[in-house]
Amino acid sequence: MEDQALIKRALELQEMGKSIRQIAAALNTSKSTVFRWLNGQSGNGGNTLPIDLIAITSNTPQSLKQKNKNEMENNNDLNRLEREIALKKLQLEHDLELRKLAQQDKELELRKRELELKHLEKDAIARQQLIEERKINHGLKVWIEKERTLLSQFDYEEIEMDLATFKRHFKALYKLWQQAEEHMAVYAIDAESHLGHYYFKSLIEMFNETLENAIEDQDEDEEDIDIIISYEYDDDSIEFLENLENSDFFS
Repeated sequence: MEDQALIKRALELQEMGKSIRQIAAALNTSKSTVFRWLNGQSGNGGNTLPIDLIAITSNTPQSLKQKNKNEMENNNDLNRLEREIALKKLQLEHDLELRKLAQQDKELELRKRELELKHLEKDAIARQQLIEERKINHGLKVWIEKERTLLSQFDYEEIEMDLATFKRHFKALYKLWQQAEEHMAVYAIDAESHLGHYYFKSLIEMFNETLENAIEDQDEDEEDIDIIISYEYDDDSIEFLENLENSDFFS
C-alpha cells in the first residue's frame, strides 16, 4: 500500500495549484502514480484513497479559501460578462439611434433640396412667363403705334391702303394674337375673365371682317396691290385700341 503521507502531500500540492508533473518531481515519483493518488486510486492492491483523508484534505482552510476564491472569480467573471453584454447592447442601440438620426438628417436635407429646386423651377417659370409677356406687350405697343400714325394721317376717319399692305399689317397683328393665345393656354390664364383678351379679340374680329369683305369683292384678275380698301374705327373700336395702348395686355 502506498505511503499515505505522500498521498496527503500530493493533495496538498494540488491544492496549492501545482501540476501533476510538478508534484511528481517534488515527491520523486512518476506522473502516473500521482495521477492515481489524485483520483483516489491505489496501486497494485486496488484500494481507493481513504474517504476521511479526501474529506480532510478537501475541507482544509486552504481548500475552502481556494473554493471561495474560485467562486468569487467565477461570480466576478459572470458579472463582468453581463456588464460587457449590457454595455455592448447599449453601444449597439446608440449606434442604431445615431444611424436613424443620420438617415433623418439625410432625408430632411433631400427634402430641403427638393423644395429649393421646386422654388427655383417655379421662379424660372415665372421669369420665363414674364419675358414672353413683355415680348408680346412690346409687339402690341409697336403695332398700335403704327396704327395711331395711320389714324392721324387720315384724321381719325377711314384709313385707306392697298390690299397687299393691309394683309401685311393684319398679319403682324394676327401673329401677336396667336402668341397671346398660346401663352395664355400654356400658363393657364383664364381668357374669359381677361379684359385685355376681350379687347384684342374684338380688334382681330374687326380686321378679319375687313379682310373677308375685300377678298369677297376682289376680281380673279386683280392684284392685291391694285385693290384699295378702307376701314374705320367706331367708338367701341377706338376704346379697344386705347385700352390696349394704355395698359399692358398681361398686366
